[in-house]
Amino acid sequence: MKILITGASCALGKNLISELLKTEQFSIRLLEHRSPVRKENCEIFQGGLQDIDSLGTACSEIDTVVHLAALTHSFSRKEYFKINEEGTKNLINACKEKNVRRFIFVSSAAALEEGGDYGVSKLRGEELIQKSGLDWVILRPSEVYGLEMEEGIGKLVAWVEKFPIIPVIGDGSYFLSPVSVNDVVQVMAEILSNDSIEKETLNLCGPEKMTMNELIDRLAQIQKVQIKKIYLPIWFVKVGIGVLSIFKSSIAFADQIPRLLCRKDQSIDKTQAILPYHPRKIEEGLLFLQSKTQPI
Repeated sequence: MKILITGASCALGKNLISELLKTEQFSIRLLEHRSPVRKENCEIFQGGLQDIDSLGTACSEIDTVVHLAALTHSFSRKEYFKINEEGTKNLINACKEKNVRRFIFVSSAAALEEGGDYGVSKLRGEELIQKSGLDWVILRPSEVYGLEMEEGIGKLVAWVEKFPIIPVIGDGSYFLSPVSVNDVVQVMAEILSNDSIEKETLNLCGPEKMTMNELIDRLAQIQKVQIKKIYLPIWFVKVGIGVLSIFKSSIAFADQIPRLLCRKDQSIDKTQAILPYHPRKIEEGLLFLQSKTQPI
């Protein structure tokens, strides 16, 4: 099976490629945009979601597209929709032109109307795919952690290890469901191997729902450290980010607040009914990460 992966330079993309290369079942083509992608036994094509010609070339003789590419941080609402909605539309059109049969879209658990501009732009991308006429599967991972995952939970893990004081936005009562990147890429490989799975939207969350407060306490317990949580009012964080945005600082973006606060603990019952999906608890996931010689 010949597959095209967009966004292959992201941490999830790198982990997926490593998983797929464990077998000889897949012939892999990567769409390289700004960040270089260097993987042995993969075909590299240059292009981007706004470059129509490059998409047509990249989709030629492809059976399945795995669409990982997305804009995750921006000062501009318009840019989110330009890449995550319009760019997805361009890729769908290229797939139809080149007779690509199957489209795997990696969306987000934050693909909600209350998920900020990023979440809404991903939701609009989902809607385009559902109307595309292609065989599609939409995947909604929650907070993914693991090898090379330096954002989100990965950053929080590092903070808990290094700092005795952890800032928490709001009261920390919002829910999350962390999931190991290994569990995510294993189920993605299973979906790619199983053509019978189509027209399904599947949540890829962890096995446990927990508040941000509970997550921080669990991480401190795992790492055997003492920490103190400092709660930052949401209005205070918004003002701070607003000041930073004046100077185009990339430390934080306003859109990260609704993305963080929206509920991302969706049920995985449907996913488990269709697939052999048994995600690790966070303790198991971090121990597995340690076994791969990566520091927690």
